[in-house]
Amino acid sequence: MSGKKVKFGVFGNEFPPMDAALKSLPRAEAQGWQFIDLPDQIMSTHPQGMLTNPVPAADPSAPTSFYGDAWFGSMEMCAAAAVLTENIEILLAVIDPLRRSPAVMAQGMMTLQHMSKGRMTFAIGAGEEKQFKPFGEVRSKPFARLEDAVSIWKTLWESGGEPVSRESEFWPLTDAIFPIPMWESGPPELLLVGGGPRIQRLAGTVGNGWLTYLPGGAGCDYDWLAGYIRGMKEHAEKAGNDPDAMRFNAQVVTVLAEDDKTAWELARHPNPGWIAITCASIDSSKTWEKWGFKNPLGDFNWAQDINPMLATKDRVVEMVTGIPDQVTDFALVWGGPERVADRVQEMIDAGINEISFFNMAASAEPEYGKHWGEQISQVVKLLGGDPILP
Repeated sequence: MSGKKVKFGVFGNEFPPMDAALKSLPRAEAQGWQFIDLPDQIMSTHPQGMLTNPVPAADPSAPTSFYGDAWFGSMEMCAAAAVLTENIEILLAVIDPLRRSPAVMAQGMMTLQHMSKGRMTFAIGAGEEKQFKPFGEVRSKPFARLEDAVSIWKTLWESGGEPVSRESEFWPLTDAIFPIPMWESGPPELLLVGGGPRIQRLAGTVGNGWLTYLPGGAGCDYDWLAGYIRGMKEHAEKAGNDPDAMRFNAQVVTVLAEDDKTAWELARHPNPGWIAITCASIDSSKTWEKWGFKNPLGDFNWAQDINPMLATKDRVVEMVTGIPDQVTDFALVWGGPERVADRVQEMIDAGINEISFFNMAASAEPEYGKHWGEQISQVVKLLGGDPILP
């Protein structure tokens, strides 16, 4: 179906029990995934108590590509992946550079690059308020801090162990020595996360590309997506970077089943429904309005407002019953393998060249996770990729 070279990856297990999470990492590699995505979170995106571990009870280490309420540390899980696997690329997506100092992150990131023998990529965003305020952190000037942090990482990584000094509004360096040598193939790759002209510029000039979630990250508008990708390539070319080497990664929110009818029933479950309410776009309420509806949360912005204390589980059930069919259809990639592949192909046609699958069907019914490998393999094959092994 696809004439472009596309990489396919799986969302990693980061929930208890730890022994099962660790076993899932080499299993993902053995199945043939090209990369594994291990995000940085502390608490859930869903109201407390809604999510259970999205794995069958009889197979807790199955890589079923979703998350639960509890999150193990992302850097630590990447370290585990680095030593328990050999070839699979490791993506930490998404992490913010605001709650850890740039020097500490630079050390950890280069350490992981050495541990993995050059397989690390970090997707960098400006953070979500739920990671800050509940824990006493302050999220101020997030995009300015993000840009400054990336510059500091590069300064330290490229210093060759010599003392470096650098002016900064946030983290000035004074005779700072970074003695870890550069990994032989270079530093970890960086994908920028978000929207707007600043992120578009950074993705093309200091990054290796861009990461978003779809359909919501584009509001289901693939003409906009194609234009935004073209803009990043233009920035890359002006900066002397190769636009054709850029990476455009999409975390795709799928509700995949054996047929469209079953998938639609799962898509109307409260767990996928919560994503349709909060994540139709970053400014989800505005996207609902564009589609002609009023979001039940009122004026809602994901980065500023998402929080597991936002509603009770019972209240979410009430809200989900009122989601218009059109919103469910636009906000979630639902269906049997052929329908899901058709939706993902639209993203590839717009310029996406890496797909990280989210398995929302397993969030609705954990036992349904046992079907994931077979069903997602059909999707990958329809998109021109190699089959995922059982």
